Amino acid sequence: MRSKMWSKRLVVSGVIMAVAQTALVYADAPAAKWYDSIGISGYLQSSYVGNLNSPHDGAGGKVNNVGRQYDTDSNGFSFNAFLLQIAKPVGDSDHYGFTVRLRTGQDTGSMAAQEAYLTYAPISKLSIIGGKFVTPEGYEVVDSVANPNFSLGLLFTYAEPITHTGLKANYAFTDKVNATFGVVNGWDVAPDNNTAKTLLFQVATTPTKQISWSVQGLYGKELADPTHSQRLSLDTVGTFAVTDKLSLAAQGNWGQQTNDPNTASSAGTSHWLGAGVWASFAETAKCTSTVRFEVLEDQNNANRFGATAFANTGTTNQTVKEVTFTQKHMLTTAMGVRGEFRHDWSNEPYFVKHDGSAVRNQNTISADWFVTF
Repeated sequence: MRSKMWSKRLVVSGVIMAVAQTALVYADAPAAKWYDSIGISGYLQSSYVGNLNSPHDGAGGKVNNVGRQYDTDSNGFSFNAFLLQIAKPVGDSDHYGFTVRLRTGQDTGSMAAQEAYLTYAPISKLSIIGGKFVTPEGYEVVDSVANPNFSLGLLFTYAEPITHTGLKANYAFTDKVNATFGVVNGWDVAPDNNTAKTLLFQVATTPTKQISWSVQGLYGKELADPTHSQRLSLDTVGTFAVTDKLSLAAQGNWGQQTNDPNTASSAGTSHWLGAGVWASFAETAKCTSTVRFEVLEDQNNANRFGATAFANTGTTNQTVKEVTFTQKHMLTTAMGVRGEFRHDWSNEPYFVKHDGSAVRNQNTISADWFVTF
């Protein structure tokens, strides 16, 4: 009897000692550091773009694809981008986070490549962000691999900025509605090219799990001093997940430039108007097909399409349209390939042929391959 009682006492003592030792270990464990939550992610992307016009300048020199943002190299391979993102999420105790996105590759030659910003959340519903960050406008994003199509569309290329440098604040009224307001240097400028600032805003809502809708805009002086020109851009984006396999998206964009030097009169006002629709269908968990259609109209010589190797034919209302078919196949959870056919056409000769002449259409066949981490 005494032997059994003694054994029980030994067991109880052992349990007490184990608990005490465990508590001692936890008491001696170092506190979590701010850098413990830092995450590293990114992607690597390459591509080939074939232009069926085989554009040349008429003297044997190759001409780039007209009207493109990233896929500018005609009939050639490209190392598009390597992106390294280092980010710390906002902590419950320290209330701050940061994001640094470092990018290299051919795509950096046509965009304000790097991003870096600090986030401070004094309360759970309010976030204050300062630094260099992407614009609130548009459906397509800077990272091509995150878009349903390989090539970036007309609205991304001509109707929107890419990045801003400045300060913005976001407030979540509910889990379905949030708003953003900010003050920045302007469109794709780090040091400002004038003494004025640009205002940005966005109201975003997700009324249901299947539907999202946002309205955003920019207003400010974008041309270099001493001009008095003011630019206003209004943008709206809506998405609808019709089924688990079919998703739809639409974007509309309207802008104006007052006192536009590109107009016939220096006091004139130019406009542009654009729209785009996307439809994506997932045939399987690994294969998705997407069709995109866009139209962008340049009114009163707004010059949104920029200078090309060929002058306009005299019209001040150029309109460009494009339709794109993209097939995406994920080889693994992190590696994928896309094949794409795109047809662009304009109401005036805007694109380039193999003999150096200007034509109203352009066809490209492209493929890209990427890996994310």
